[in-house]
Amino acid sequence: MAEKIMVVLGLLSLGYFAGIVAYAGWSSKFPVFWAVLGFCFLAAAWAIHRNIQFPLGIKILGFAGIGSGLALFLVVEVLIVGAMLQKPEPGLDYVVVLGAQVKGSSPSQSLLYRIQEAAEYLKENPETKAILSGGKGTGEAISEARCMRQELEKMGISRERLIEENRSTSTKENIVYSYELIQADHKKGRKKVGIITNDFHIYRGTAIAKKKMDCQIYGIPAKSNGFLQLNYMVREFFGIVKDKIRGNL
Repeated sequence: MAEKIMVVLGLLSLGYFAGIVAYAGWSSKFPVFWAVLGFCFLAAAWAIHRNIQFPLGIKILGFAGIGSGLALFLVVEVLIVGAMLQKPEPGLDYVVVLGAQVKGSSPSQSLLYRIQEAAEYLKENPETKAILSGGKGTGEAISEARCMRQELEKMGISRERLIEENRSTSTKENIVYSYELIQADHKKGRKKVGIITNDFHIYRGTAIAKKKMDCQIYGIPAKSNGFLQLNYMVREFFGIVKDKIRGNL
């Protein structure tokens, strides 16, 4: 029975890897994780089939490591899902729209979802300003900040409400550089700031903001691609662990 389960999990993982590549191409290296995971499941099925026995100490260490890893994974995923369920807080002083990939001079689907969420919020809250945060990466003709500004202006948002932050290349830098612009702006007192990003990314974005900004922080989740959601959720687990180790959240 265990052998069959390993085979099924292996084939599902490899199939998901192939589906991601066919659907989204090689815009990210992370989908290779699913190929590696698939081969690991198939290797486990082969070991079970051959009745390969490992020393007791290795078995104990293996099960302890796997169990601890799964427990940590589940705890982090609960935090991610909890953050995804947040509702937008009205009347914020600023929203920070975190950047994502730009294809040439056009937003990727993930970035477009963030832009659409920002436009909706800004139309409903006319006193709120937006910090558009994201630099220019490889293969991008313009910065992510400029792309967001152009799209928001097309959607009817006034240029005077849009502040570009075009230096950042990571979530931490998005937050730190955006906070510098908020501090330089004219509004006084402790600000209420919303973080706009795709739903799976809200927990990490707001957690970093709560540590790096002396502001009241709120999450504003934008939707994300349904087929890629599992890939995003697993990738985000590793992003959160990495940022926790680095002291960013």
